[in-house]
Amino acid sequence: MRFVPEEDRNIKNKLSGKMKKNKKIIVIVILTVLLVLAVVGMLIVKSNPRVRILSSIIKFSESTLNNKEYLLYDVDIMELFSDYANSDTRITGVMGLPEIKGLDASISIDMEATRSFDQKKFASESSLNLLWIEAGELNMYAQDNTWYLTAPLLGSDIGYAFPTDLDWFPKMPELTSDIDREWFRDNYSNIVELITEIEVEEIDNDGFLVTIHKGDGHFIWELLGMEDPDYDVKISMYLTKDNNLSRMELDLSDVLEGAFLVLDGENASKCIFTYELPENESMEMVLERNPDATNWMDMTITYFGNNDKNYIMTGGLNWEEIKNGFKMNVKGFKLECDDELLARGYFLGKVVKEEASSDVFDGQSDYLNSLEVIQWKTVRDDTEGFIDDVLDEISLPGLRK
Repeated sequence: MRFVPEEDRNIKNKLSGKMKKNKKIIVIVILTVLLVLAVVGMLIVKSNPRVRILSSIIKFSESTLNNKEYLLYDVDIMELFSDYANSDTRITGVMGLPEIKGLDASISIDMEATRSFDQKKFASESSLNLLWIEAGELNMYAQDNTWYLTAPLLGSDIGYAFPTDLDWFPKMPELTSDIDREWFRDNYSNIVELITEIEVEEIDNDGFLVTIHKGDGHFIWELLGMEDPDYDVKISMYLTKDNNLSRMELDLSDVLEGAFLVLDGENASKCIFTYELPENESMEMVLERNPDATNWMDMTITYFGNNDKNYIMTGGLNWEEIKNGFKMNVKGFKLECDDELLARGYFLGKVVKEEASSDVFDGQSDYLNSLEVIQWKTVRDDTEGFIDDVLDEISLPGLRK
């Protein structure tokens, strides 16, 4: 056995202790560097606009669309498009107008309407009742971009055609697949490729203008059941610090000139649609889900005329799912012009899906095409005069204020 002096043993122990301490320091330094690198890497990833946008899309698809606070409260919006907007539907119900400017009586209208997407036609045949007295029929029709109003039993044969610049039967998107984890997994390479292809311009710290160039993102348009657009698609996206989509703005001018769509709120609980009309006129429709009620949406539709008059229609829409359709209840309906009440009313009815309809116009196309054409501006500029002409045809004394 080798003899080691006590002094040498002490020196060796000190050196061993220092080495262990140094190893601990090295390990701590390495872990600290790795942690700093991880944090820096995470911050870089979180601040990367493309990564933030991808994260927001995934969150929106997996969370918001499955959240009951989403705009239509537990209604599948794509199913709504495919089963109602892009198919045939029947609407039945009663509209009440207990207050109308210039009329000392309430009106109720029993309505039955059919809308056919394939035929690009709409027909509503209604019986008009004044003070529980049947006054005749008041019918409305639409084809392509023209509306028709007829009142065959109101004394004389009233009928007018109102051409518009708006397509009343647009094709709405139809999902060809559920947007779930399986879809994201199957399209992982497509998503990565698209993220590298899109153009991202920072609007502010949490806002980005995203451009999907013509020819890119075929899998997205295939998912929506749409043809690939022959133009660049531009979307403004505003994100929270946690990369939740708080606002999205979409210019629809390439599809419908002058149209603009906004989804607002972290749960996309508000939708704003604006449309620029010819001759410096415009309209705006705001749909906002009431957070304190189930299946309730507040509606405001504003028409901005170029004659210094603004027409505002407001109301609350409540709905209830039934077999093959929905029950509808429009409450608190008001039509105003520059704060002056023109009418107050309500609507109770239901909307159901239908098989392909026969001719919606029931052979009346020739008659409707022969009606006197009146431009909307003519009626708008003399709304009271137009209503007076119709009321005069009813010929019921004592109803006029």
